Amino acid sequence: MKSNSNNNTRIPVVAVPGCHQLIGDLEYDCTQHKYIAALYESANVLPIQIPLIEDRFEVHEILENIDGLLLTGSHSNIHPRRYDKAAQDPDYKLDEARDKTVLRLIEPAIELGIPLFAICRGFQELNVAFGGTLHSKLHEQGSYLEHRENKSLQLQQRYEAAHSVELVEGGQLSTMLKSTSIEVNSLHEQGVKELGSKLIVEARADDGLVEAVCVDGSLNFALGVQWHPEWKSTENPVSTILFSEFGKACYEYRN
Repeated sequence: MKSNSNNNTRIPVVAVPGCHQLIGDLEYDCTQHKYIAALYESANVLPIQIPLIEDRFEVHEILENIDGLLLTGSHSNIHPRRYDKAAQDPDYKLDEARDKTVLRLIEPAIELGIPLFAICRGFQELNVAFGGTLHSKLHEQGSYLEHRENKSLQLQQRYEAAHSVELVEGGQLSTMLKSTSIEVNSLHEQGVKELGSKLIVEARADDGLVEAVCVDGSLNFALGVQWHPEWKSTENPVSTILFSEFGKACYEYRN
């Protein structure tokens, strides 16, 4: 494990996986700035990007050098073969390099007690890592609200509250937020179908869709949400609390 020298003064390091992007003729590992900003503004931690190294390094070589793990949203989706062995290549954007990089980190990180906060695609990665499955296209199921973003709107409007979620009374989230219902944004087309083992539902939308989970028996902060609390996190009290609590957990783990 990492050295404890100056551990009480060193700011916690939180790893953020990149996403594969083709910009012009070159390939990039990218991270949207809103996630980085939320980490240093609301969690008071130092973000570092994990490049899409797939399986080129051992898991411990990453995890022993970090104090937290943030799994971000993305324009891509997990390849359905990760949760449906019979699935074919879909007609939506994939990022298999991210799949290979991130999915193998989740369980070992939680076993070590490394704080983990999973958002949108990251929330879905958390579910798949524990054996859960996904609806590939919620809007084709016929029983769910419209959860996709309206791309005809201005960016600010897309991230405004879209629907309410009911928090499980007595759960980690309701205790943290001191509430049983909150308003959240909604910018996703996939969602939980079957819940992964060890995951406990923390919140649901009015249509029954799982919107937040925690990991049963985790040694530290291990929470996933389907919405986007990183958007202007300092201006939304719920988002500020979520990132602040994640940051506190990272400081505790660092020590």
